[in-house]
Amino acid sequence: MRTYLALLVAAVALFAVAQAGPEDKLKESVEKCKASENLDNLDGLKTGKAPSTKEEKCFIGCFAMDMNVLNSDGHYDAASTKEMINNCEHLKNKPDEKSAALEVADDCGHKVTDCSGHCECGPKAVGCLIKGMMDKGFEESFASLDKVLQKVDG
Repeated sequence: MRTYLALLVAAVALFAVAQAGPEDKLKESVEKCKASENLDNLDGLKTGKAPSTKEEKCFIGCFAMDMNVLNSDGHYDAASTKEMINNCEHLKNKPDEKSAALEVADDCGHKVTDCSGHCECGPKAVGCLIKGMMDKGFEESFASLDKVLQKVDG
């Protein structure tokens, strides 16, 4: 089973705008959010379980905000997520996966509504995106990005 961290990074990377040096952007975000949320290491997120501590949940929220999955108020932003999907290099030549991602982003807009702030909304939004893509049969997208995780957390 993939670790929660692998799924998190893969999901957000999948939806993030792929520009020159996306690994650098991801690594920068991981380090920034570890520092701002007082998370010493990512070991708890490597267990395959959803985040359980306040620091882990806030790290997920910070990371999601940095990738524009959450807006500046810490709430899920379906429009921004869909914009990233439409600009994602990874999905450029994968119309079925892109279509599924756009559906999932919309669907999560209706599901991630009963939360407040990045610490609460981040894990819900990312969990919704992960579950939605896996339910649509796109787990291989996450597998292809495991190498990015190794470099990000290396």
